[in-house]
Amino acid sequence: MAERVGRVLLAFDGAPHGERGVSELARMIGRERSQVSRMMKALARTGLVTQDEDRRTYRLGWRLRVLTAHAGDDELVDAVRPYLQFLVARTGEAALLSVQIGNEGLVVAREESRYSLQAGGRIGRRSPLHYTAVGRALMFDYDNAHVKTLVSDDLGISSCGPNAPRDLVTLFARLEREREQGYAVASEEVEVGLTAVAVPLRDASGRILGVLNVSGPSSRISDKTDSIEKIVMEASRQATRALGTRRGS
Repeated sequence: MAERVGRVLLAFDGAPHGERGVSELARMIGRERSQVSRMMKALARTGLVTQDEDRRTYRLGWRLRVLTAHAGDDELVDAVRPYLQFLVARTGEAALLSVQIGNEGLVVAREESRYSLQAGGRIGRRSPLHYTAVGRALMFDYDNAHVKTLVSDDLGISSCGPNAPRDLVTLFARLEREREQGYAVASEEVEVGLTAVAVPLRDASGRILGVLNVSGPSSRISDKTDSIEKIVMEASRQATRALGTRRGS
């Protein structure tokens, strides 16, 4: 039962306007419509979802939002936020903190660009590891066998940009180069017109905790990645020192 509840709540990820109907949810999780209808009514009674009676759709409720506000590593997000703000101030572009969840990268914090035209993932967005700067930076310490395990199901998917690696040989070569330089760049890989620069965020022992990245329209940053990577690497070093001070106190 708990697994079914989890699956139906996760089905709201990416929902248009945040809403889904019972029939749609039933198709997505592979359950009978009547089962899903009963489940949604029960969740509505707890406040975890709310129903629009006119449109007969559901959306995630405020109680769930309050609960998730306290999810994850608050200490990590709190410690890193000043450095995300530093990145926005120095680059003018959106700055994000992402962590690894299984075979995906998950955005857990974001500071907005000063520009009206924004780019980069929203908080809560998940993405495959092989064709994002964040994803490859998260895999810097893995050997090729582990990388293969993580990306095999996603290689060759069609919902990515023209420069995304579509085979292991290309991915391994790109990862090797990026490991040596200490940062990853994905230009036109997630989608046309988007470029991102990502650097691992490590704890005092060198373990990767997450990734800092700067994302923006390629027209603004594709010719500035060398200067941006230096700024992101400096932010990562400062954040590592700050985390060491907090956790050692």
